[in-house]
Amino acid sequence: MFDNWKQAYLPDSTFPDRRVDKELCSRCKRCYEACPTFGLDLDEEGYPVPIGYGGMEQACLNCWNCVAVCPTGAMQMDGPYKVEQGPFKTQLQGAMAYPDPLGLDGTRPYEDFCEDLTPVERTIYERRSNRLFKKKPVPKELIKRVLEAGRFAPSAGNCQPYKFIVITNKNAIKTIEREAMKTLKFFKNLYHNKDGKKPAWKTALFTALSQVMVNEMDPRPYTAVEKAERWDDAIYWDCPAMIMLLKNTHGISNPDLDLGICAQNMVLAAHSLGLGTCYISLSIKPLHYPHMKSFKRKLGVTPPWEPVTSIALGYPKGKIDAAVKRDSPMVDWIE
Repeated sequence: MFDNWKQAYLPDSTFPDRRVDKELCSRCKRCYEACPTFGLDLDEEGYPVPIGYGGMEQACLNCWNCVAVCPTGAMQMDGPYKVEQGPFKTQLQGAMAYPDPLGLDGTRPYEDFCEDLTPVERTIYERRSNRLFKKKPVPKELIKRVLEAGRFAPSAGNCQPYKFIVITNKNAIKTIEREAMKTLKFFKNLYHNKDGKKPAWKTALFTALSQVMVNEMDPRPYTAVEKAERWDDAIYWDCPAMIMLLKNTHGISNPDLDLGICAQNMVLAAHSLGLGTCYISLSIKPLHYPHMKSFKRKLGVTPPWEPVTSIALGYPKGKIDAAVKRDSPMVDWIE
């Protein structure tokens, strides 16, 4: 019980081993730019360096996107992200592995058998969250194809409890970012200490909050806020289009689940069309606070609709999609 409380604020964590082969590194900065957190910085020579801040040893989500976007194979990673104790204890096996849909147990690399998979399977395994976008606008016809894929997602009672707001005006996207960051920076600065210390009052506050708001108190999202703040409040990575997804709060059963299925249909369709996407909920959470009510109304969000997430959409800058390692969830078989 004591350990559970002790590890509630800035818990002790094991991070993957990230390495940069300087002989291979071209110093293109793609890994630095694509990292969703402030988990990489550049040294005096321009080489990427894994870092942490605000009491965190490192700021890595183990997403492997830095490896996927590296054009020379210079970025390398090994091992899982793991929290041993407390409310944020990792519930995974710590077994990092490449896609293995054919049950080959790693005896053949993914590239050797990917052609044996269906196009849908390849899109699933190779899709990566894209944060490097070209300035090229996405044609309206392609956006409509992405939306249409969402329309045909299954939902409880065929209720289709969702609505889309498509924004291609860059000034409008920037306004959403800046409004959201006012709230996000407040909570990030409250949570983290720049000197990395853990004051007693913060430990007590966030330990208590973690018991009733465990989903909100995980430290990892704050690393993304730090990255956005250092990048001129950029949350949407300068994407040419953004789709906000809203749920009908009167929807049958579980409209959040239905919306998630719909969003995944859209993302997979987008990547199969040669586009890149990134799920972004960081900007959505502040819209639920009372002080954002008037701004939310300006976006056309009124009851019974509530924003759940959004999708950054555009043409990827360079190669983004690639098969990477993932940790393994626990599986119980009842036969």
